[in-house]
Amino acid sequence: MASGDAITLEYKMQPGEQLQYRTVVESEQMLREGEQTASGSSLMEMVMLQKATEVSPDGTTAVDVTIQSVSLKRDQENVPFEPGQDPTGKTVSMRMKRSGEVIQTNMDLPFSQPPFPTKPVKQGETWTGDSAIPVPITDADGKVTGHKEVKLTYHYSLWGFTRTNGYECAEIKVSCPESSIPLQDKVEQRISATGTTYFAYKEGRLVRSEVETNSQIVAQDVSIKNHIKVQVTLETANTNTAAPPSFSPGMALGGNDEFIIR
Repeated sequence: MASGDAITLEYKMQPGEQLQYRTVVESEQMLREGEQTASGSSLMEMVMLQKATEVSPDGTTAVDVTIQSVSLKRDQENVPFEPGQDPTGKTVSMRMKRSGEVIQTNMDLPFSQPPFPTKPVKQGETWTGDSAIPVPITDADGKVTGHKEVKLTYHYSLWGFTRTNGYECAEIKVSCPESSIPLQDKVEQRISATGTTYFAYKEGRLVRSEVETNSQIVAQDVSIKNHIKVQVTLETANTNTAAPPSFSPGMALGGNDEFIIR
């Protein structure tokens, strides 16, 4: 791929195409209250299957995302799900544009993903996108009374091209400059993020995504710091078109959305 060539970043799922992704979420938390400190960690692994059920003439695609398995550890100990809380087997149905913008879904998602640019981009070009996240609203006693939607602006750059897990990929750098979100009187949350997305632009599919987010809630004599690392890896692709061979979990995790996560 010549560095001066422009490419179009768009999803190209075909009817019946199935893509299996593994998502690993590592979280570390530190609480400081006065002179006292405490820390904890958690690890969640989830395998999800994306299946394109329909592609409309206008290019929008209906996608079912089914959770095939999920496990959770807290401080290296397995955490069982409460009765009725295990999400295994649940399916989220959505319709999205080729740019990745979700225009319809059967349930509220915990985030909104910025779409790709609709025009071709060249190496070195940048763009921005807003992502909405829910932030809890608390009362004077610290009890959560609801949520409000906050928009964060993410910055993207087509960094270059590289071969990843058998695919020719666009390497996209992602960053979110630190944003301050007021939660209540004299309490604020600071959020920042950096990451890299590897997108197979010829096949039109996400191959790998790595995003690290730092957040800190600051109040008088109290602070809560969170570091979250999310890795999303394409493990298998079942399609009628020519594609690289499937990857074993070991290969995928060794190398490395949203569902679709950038």
